Amino acid sequence: MMMHGNTKIKFVNAKQAKTYYNYKNNKRKIYRINAANWYNKKCKLNGITPNYVNIKVNGNNKQNK
Repeated sequence: MMMHGNTKIKFVNAKQAKTYYNYKNNKRKIYRINAANWYNKKCKLNGITPNYVNIKVNGNNKQNK
């Protein structure tokens, strides 16, 4: 939508604004999810664990070790 700089959009009613912002927010979420998936895939290929992953194991039985 904003590929060539800022453009002014004039809404006639609130329904148009709601549809536009719904689309804009969904597009932003998709970009963020795609970036997170790419990062996780690269970490898996390189065999590293990202910093945000915390692995906690409770207990002392054979399965937990």
